[in-house]
Amino acid sequence: MWGTLKDDFRANAEGRLDLRAVARNAPTVRFLAVALLRLAQAAGRRVPLAGSLVKQANHVLTGADLAYQAEIGPGLVLYHPTGVVIGPGCRVGARATIMQGATLGSDAVAGGDGASPMIGDDVFIGPGAAVVGGVSLGDRVRVGANSVVTDSFDGDVVIAGAPARVVRHR
Repeated sequence: MWGTLKDDFRANAEGRLDLRAVARNAPTVRFLAVALLRLAQAAGRRVPLAGSLVKQANHVLTGADLAYQAEIGPGLVLYHPTGVVIGPGCRVGARATIMQGATLGSDAVAGGDGASPMIGDDVFIGPGAAVVGGVSLGDRVRVGANSVVTDSFDGDVVIAGAPARVVRHR
């Protein structure tokens, strides 16, 4: 947990891990949301009720609804965590940046099969975007603001729209 949290902090502090970076970034809501997620994940592995309680505290304090059961790689950045939702079956790779109001979750509520998204490394998910169902996004995908992603996409593309489509190859 500590190594992952250190990578998360370094990502939130733009790669720096000195005293000035700690003083500037540790008290921010964006880092608090990630730190509480990691605490919930660690607690939830041992005592699921404890993981749920920390998750709820995170939701109340930061506005981020982050399931402790989600698999999220190191280097997570939530610049504005309010309204971010990540469901329990989601898998998110390393160094992901997720903006405010984004949702990653299963399609069970809409009558789907309940599968959850699998997100690659170095992915950016824009404000208000929704990634739902058993889709996969490759490495270095950028999802535009307010996009609705219901299909899978290979890496190194920019996608946008509702439904999302490739708007540029990187």
